[in-house]
Amino acid sequence: MLANNPQAAVRWMKAAAQAGFAPAQLVFGQLLLDGREIAGDPEAAFAWFQKAAATGDLEARNMVGRCYEQGWGVAVDHARATESFEIAAQAGHLWAQVNLAQMLMRRGDPKDRPRAFALFKAAAESGASKANLKAMNSLARFLEEGWAGPRDPAGALFWYRKAAKLGDHWAQYNLATILYRKGEVEAADQWLQRAIANSDNGFRRRIAPLLLAQPGAALRRRGLEALQRIAEGGQPGDLYAYGVALENGVAGPPDPAAARMLFKTAAKNGHTEATDRLRAMRSPTKLLAAFARRCRVMRPPR
Repeated sequence: MLANNPQAAVRWMKAAAQAGFAPAQLVFGQLLLDGREIAGDPEAAFAWFQKAAATGDLEARNMVGRCYEQGWGVAVDHARATESFEIAAQAGHLWAQVNLAQMLMRRGDPKDRPRAFALFKAAAESGASKANLKAMNSLARFLEEGWAGPRDPAGALFWYRKAAKLGDHWAQYNLATILYRKGEVEAADQWLQRAIANSDNGFRRRIAPLLLAQPGAALRRRGLEALQRIAEGGQPGDLYAYGVALENGVAGPPDPAAARMLFKTAAKNGHTEATDRLRAMRSPTKLLAAFARRCRVMRPPR
């Protein structure tokens, strides 16, 4: 309906929400939260999620928890987020179970770890949706680190591999790190490439610095690949970061010409550090060094 006639669909959804239809309240709240086909209004979105949750809608209850967790339309309140996730999780809502487990881990109390482990394990074993995959990756991390019992490298590898094969980019990345440590470099690199290609820029921004800091040139090249994909989004900060990596040659020979183009684009969009970098590239010292290099490669006249 949204695709065929978005404005009419939004009007219908709003009317149904105002009439007290909980599924419509949930959808209308999500539209307001995302700013899709209607002006974004996180506060109103939160209010609609609360209305739907009051009817017993578990998805809405989970979204109330997410709003408290992330500060969407309401002040961040992890205690209330945990309470909302708890209600939905006990009623069998999968995402709420995963979110509750994450909140328990975030509290940092070792006493919460066994329950978080149990929640992740139950979710990991119950299907292959996005929530299941997130649980699989988290379960593998528990087993790898020994957070709720003895370390279990074989179990961790099993769950990372299962989630990776089903397309979870964090599991693909974590599997790659384990395979690198085991010396299975080619297989690790293939999983790392898949993680970078199939993920979003939020994930790439997190792993790029980790890869660029590695001593191995192959890993640094993957970090540079992640920066390149991020920069394709055109955000000034991302263009600048990619330019710095190219100028410094962190994963290969320095490429000041390509870096300069990236800095120019970022500077045009208001990135002050890119502007400063361009000035530094035009400094007399660098100009003289460039001139000297040109003189060395010029052939004397005959």
